[in-house]
Amino acid sequence: MSKCVGCGVKIQYEDENALGYSPKKESRYCQRCFKIRHYNLEIKVDNVDNSDIINKINKLKGYTLFVTDLLSINDSLINTFKSIKNNKALIINKCEILPKNLKLSHLEANIKRVYDISDEVIFISVRKSLYLNKIIDLIQDNKIVIMCGETGSGKSSLINKLFGSDLTTSEYDNTTLDFIKIKGEDNTIVYDTPGLIINSNKLNYFFTRCYTFKLNNKYVLKVDDLLIYGKGVVTLYLNQHADRSTFKRKVDLEYTNVINKNSDIIINNGFIFVKANANIKSNKELLLRDSIIKQ
Repeated sequence: MSKCVGCGVKIQYEDENALGYSPKKESRYCQRCFKIRHYNLEIKVDNVDNSDIINKINKLKGYTLFVTDLLSINDSLINTFKSIKNNKALIINKCEILPKNLKLSHLEANIKRVYDISDEVIFISVRKSLYLNKIIDLIQDNKIVIMCGETGSGKSSLINKLFGSDLTTSEYDNTTLDFIKIKGEDNTIVYDTPGLIINSNKLNYFFTRCYTFKLNNKYVLKVDDLLIYGKGVVTLYLNQHADRSTFKRKVDLEYTNVINKNSDIIINNGFIFVKANANIKSNKELLLRDSIIKQ
């Protein structure tokens, strides 16, 4: 039984309500992929099992490229990355839309320091074809490479760009449903894998700039369900889904936070950089990390 070249699922012709259905026996794509590719329809499937995907990756024993983006980096994602036992690299896609004042070498060093990882960290842009030569070198050096990462991170688009393959890509979660083997030149093999569901902070192409605020005690800054005010300067790094606003508020907020060093507040749709020596109040306990933006 053949597999769909778009998502990797086995093609079947009997049950049109089941995954892999195709009405035409000569089709290279299942009906779901056809509708995604030609009509941009979102056809949801049950969430994949992260542990099952990681176990299969570890059994393949190939060099593993874990694709993500800057807003998605948090404890959950790094713990998933560390659970891969193969030699590996963290690939941070969509770097072309980050603020120009963020030096990639500085970000790399901070990410390694904050999350205690020694693996290589590589910034790329699939959309603009930036720094893809580094990925090509890794593939040629290792021969067998496994491409994995969060759903929607751009790993299938990266493979298409490098190999001229025709994997199905979309803005929706879980487009790739099974492992897909792609053969390249010089006996190289790349495996595309189903996207992992880790968090909702996926950076998208509507993220074009950051927002800086000087906090005070008269106005409350609202970002998603977080309310903060006080003394200090904060910079917001958000995706398009974040709810951002300011308003006046007379009632004091519950939690007092003294920020003695440059820190990031992790939120649902990105993170907030807080400069050192800030005193802020909030409506809930803050999830803080040493800043990956500034030392």
